[in-house]
Amino acid sequence: MNRMRWVGEGDIWDLDMSTPVTLEGTARAVPDDPLPLGLSRGTRLSRPKQVEFFHRFMASPLIPSFSPIRPNTGDGGGGGFSLQRVLTLPFSNNWLVSLLGQFDVQRFVTEIDKTKAFGRGSSSTVASRLNTIGKHLKDKSLYALGFCSEFLLSPDDTLLLSYDAYKGDLDKNPRAKAIFNHEFPLHNLTAEAVWPGLFVDKHGEYWDVPLSMAIDLASLPAESGPSYHLCLHHNSGSPKKLHSDTMEVPPPSLLPGLSLKSAVSYRTNMDLWRGTTPKLETCKPYDVFLSSPHVAVSGIIGMISFFNLFQKHFIVKTESFVISLISFVQLLSFEFSNSNI
Repeated sequence: MNRMRWVGEGDIWDLDMSTPVTLEGTARAVPDDPLPLGLSRGTRLSRPKQVEFFHRFMASPLIPSFSPIRPNTGDGGGGGFSLQRVLTLPFSNNWLVSLLGQFDVQRFVTEIDKTKAFGRGSSSTVASRLNTIGKHLKDKSLYALGFCSEFLLSPDDTLLLSYDAYKGDLDKNPRAKAIFNHEFPLHNLTAEAVWPGLFVDKHGEYWDVPLSMAIDLASLPAESGPSYHLCLHHNSGSPKKLHSDTMEVPPPSLLPGLSLKSAVSYRTNMDLWRGTTPKLETCKPYDVFLSSPHVAVSGIIGMISFFNLFQKHFIVKTESFVISLISFVQLLSFEFSNSNI
């Protein structure tokens, strides 16, 4: 049933997508243009945490990253093949700071090949070549630095701040984000501000919105009963295509304005059969769901409303959805044990 709810929300809400085109590593789907479900990701899994996991548990000192998008101008992010490394500084139990560095390997190799010391038929000495390599390693435009700070304000409140800089310049075209999460007893509240906000459409084109803010309130998922979800989103500034100087028409949902999306649904489950044979503590299956074999029928019915205010044009749209009579069959598990062996 959780998978069915995930599929339903993938077509309704603007899920995040992992992307290598920026150091922060996330992009939001263009509203009303949902991404394929397999491209979505968890909203609380930051890029520094991913890199740190590889450092600690996969014995990987450097994490490779590849982006097919390279900038046409000298500003913005990078592209091609690069290497990343994170440094984590746990100042206290409630405060974690991480520094994520990136080195543009592909551009470095390209610049080296252009020099005379590494050209065909070159008679340069080893010292001359090493001097050329060291000179290019000092080029600040090959580096990107990301700062991320996570605060545990209380057992129910978290705050994440991130700031990314490219081309070795902290003031030129930075990317910043602030996310606040609060857990109510039966609800989750998320407030987010991103400047510029990175969006991606179904064609794989990336768009920058100068300022994007959102407030999201959702009831916690339950096995059965009513639930609701509210999202207030605001865009400010004229969107433009990432790493492009040409003026192109952006998706209408990215234009400056205010939008409200709400959904109310009712969910119910009915067991057709459920096994009652107790499981042995010493013979538990590898999958916890196999511990309770059953056959069930689940259904969700609800309504979604959209209120958009773009450039003094007010748009109201209401849709209903029904996901019903979806059979969820849990395969039976058989355990064989012999106390004489």
